[in-house]
Amino acid sequence: MPILKIGLVLGAVGVGLLAPSSPARAACDGCVVAAVNAHKAEMVWQFAELKKFLGEQFKTIRQSLAQVEKDSLRARADLAYRPPARACETATAGAAAGPARDRAEAYHRAFNHLRRPERTGAAAGAAMVEAQVAHYCNAEDVGSHGCTQASRRPDAPFQTETLYSGSGLGDRADATRPNTFLPEVLSFDDDRIADARRFIDNAADPYPTDDLPEALRETPQGQTFWIRRKLYEGRLSASRYSLNHALAWRAPAAALKGWLLQVWQESKAAEHRNELIAALPEHLSYLELLKTLVDSRFAMPTWYAGVAGNNEAANLRELAYMGALALNLQYLQLRQGERIEHLLARANLGDAHLNERKALQEERAAALNLVKAATTTAGGGAPNPNPNPNPDPNPDPNPDPNPDPDPDPDPTPEGGAP
Repeated sequence: MPILKIGLVLGAVGVGLLAPSSPARAACDGCVVAAVNAHKAEMVWQFAELKKFLGEQFKTIRQSLAQVEKDSLRARADLAYRPPARACETATAGAAAGPARDRAEAYHRAFNHLRRPERTGAAAGAAMVEAQVAHYCNAEDVGSHGCTQASRRPDAPFQTETLYSGSGLGDRADATRPNTFLPEVLSFDDDRIADARRFIDNAADPYPTDDLPEALRETPQGQTFWIRRKLYEGRLSASRYSLNHALAWRAPAAALKGWLLQVWQESKAAEHRNELIAALPEHLSYLELLKTLVDSRFAMPTWYAGVAGNNEAANLRELAYMGALALNLQYLQLRQGERIEHLLARANLGDAHLNERKALQEERAAALNLVKAATTTAGGGAPNPNPNPNPDPNPDPNPDPNPDPDPDPDPTPEGGAP
């Protein structure tokens, strides 16, 4: 029992010695609280950074979703504007109008088969004088040649600009506004088409060759003249073809405007469409149609701004439209190359007929004359019953021992067929 009590006393003293005092315990609690607060602050800062990062990512995701939705709407709009495959001609204004380029070619063929009504040089000259007095007097002609007042289209049948820029003067001269006094017109009205046709007639064949009298037309020489005249007119047709092509490009057609408006609607180029439409004439020519398609981009500052601000898909579509226009222009250049080659070939043929054929005919005549002279010398010929009925009273004391035989004239006219 005493031993048990002693053990209990010693255990109580040991426990008392191991337990800390009150001040030490308070200091330890402060360290724990400070550590917990620091950890809490660190967690709050990390959560704030995570929230900021997620906010930026969500913003990017929302922008991407908005762009995807925008592109989707644009794609659906493209599909809505696309005409159905193998649709009938009433599906679009372009189809109803027919291919714009073919319309110009149709005018070209028509102009090639038109001729001035005057078929003789005298009639053509009289018609030129009558037309000049009635429609084309300039200011210097007033008071003479029958001119009483100056025309608004002076000397139009004789000026090259009548075909390429259009005849006629503007209403006024304004230094601040070009193209007012001497306007460049690419869509001709009826008067300008008539002026251009007169210019082409005067340039190609101002005085047509008169036909033979009717009594001589069925003779062999009349038949030869008839064919030679057609050959001559065929040579003139090469130049007429090129000149008429320039006029056909400037002949207006109402259907071409409808085709262009339909193209603009399908391309959805709305930045400056209203300004372009307001500047279009009611009857548009194929040349002005091409010029408008070019100027709607190159000459428009808003087009450059649109390209700079558009997305990649919009600029790709614009490149596709420009590529289609470039493809058409390349085809037109191919056709132009054919006309140029034909004119160069005609010029080469004319030079050959003028120079080489003339020398060839001379050599042919010389060869025929030598053969005839040799044949006459070898055969002896029939004796002349009266070799010298009128002798020369003063004969040449030194006659030529090798006299030149009588030359045979060229049986083929210069530049013609035998």
